[in-house]
Amino acid sequence: MFGNIYQSKNYKLMVIVPLALLLISLYFIPHIPLDSSLRGGITLQLQTNTSTNAQQITSALDAKIPGAQASVSQASGGISITLAANQSLANGQQQLLNSYGYYNNYSTWSTQVAGYQNALRGANATNATLEGLLSAAQANQTKALTGLAASTAQITATLKPLLSKTYSYNQSNAQQMLNVAKNEYSNASTAYQTFVVNQVKNVVPFTSYTYQDVTPTLGAFFLQQMQGIIIASFIIVAICVFLLFRTPVPAFAVVFGAGNDIIVALGAMGLFGIPLGVASIGGLLMLIGYSIDTDMLAAIRIIKRAEGTPSERAFSTMKTGMTMTFAAIISFSILLIIAYLTFIPTYLEIASVVLFGLITDLFTTWFGNTPMILWWKQRKEVQ
Repeated sequence: MFGNIYQSKNYKLMVIVPLALLLISLYFIPHIPLDSSLRGGITLQLQTNTSTNAQQITSALDAKIPGAQASVSQASGGISITLAANQSLANGQQQLLNSYGYYNNYSTWSTQVAGYQNALRGANATNATLEGLLSAAQANQTKALTGLAASTAQITATLKPLLSKTYSYNQSNAQQMLNVAKNEYSNASTAYQTFVVNQVKNVVPFTSYTYQDVTPTLGAFFLQQMQGIIIASFIIVAICVFLLFRTPVPAFAVVFGAGNDIIVALGAMGLFGIPLGVASIGGLLMLIGYSIDTDMLAAIRIIKRAEGTPSERAFSTMKTGMTMTFAAIISFSILLIIAYLTFIPTYLEIASVVLFGLITDLFTTWFGNTPMILWWKQRKEVQ
């Protein structure tokens, strides 16, 4: 049985370990790949009993599907295929968003035109101010309708290679043009999905599949939202911890512990090529909870309890906290093994991210967070 590491005169130097992990991780974070849920693209999960070769499948799909940039991962029971977003669909989706914008502007100005026309009746029939406002509103209405017509024409031209037929429309009918834009985009998406599935089936016979298509615009939106959620989580945690201890050092130590776990987990993702996606971000959010749990356990016992010395309380807490963390590590290791054998990519990503974070938490909490709080507590008692 090892002795109390917090009774050493140089226990504060232990913080070098989590700081070193932090610095190393910063190098690998820029190398994190984004999965199709964030960068845009297509993901197919196939269940197949056919023996497969990932390299051969990648080469065959790149030859059959223009611009595929295929990526294939394999596990027991199936494979996961990721393809780059189709550029025509990506451009068409952006143009469809533009069409919605023009349509909304047209509707707004149409309402104002109707309002001004109604006001220019009776005694106000010759009101110069209202006439000026009506003229400006009509000009903006025409501008929005022209933009909608141009955007609809762009969608038709962009998606024409994927469409079996195109729709005619009246350029003075805004609702009809918007419906044409939506229908053509929907039909092009369906046609491309059918094409991709057929090409994949020619390469890899499968019994069942799931198809997920995320446009680059939507992927960028998801990434922005996820970043906001993580930042907001840290801010809320920092505020809650500060209100609990009413002093900045314990609050900083707790936030440092959670932040270091997240950063090192991200570094491990970059090192081992684990993609960042909705599933792995869910794992990072779970990791914040696990990290705060052990960090708060250490802070409360060292600061709030009175039995023994602070270093004795820190060592006792370390044994309890490590038992909790090892139990979680075992649980997620089992999840990782099951997800690998049954081929569930979502659980694979979550389990991998949380495992890296939990292992890091052993060093961050007991070599970083706890020495910070212990040093602060001992200095406070001396004062």
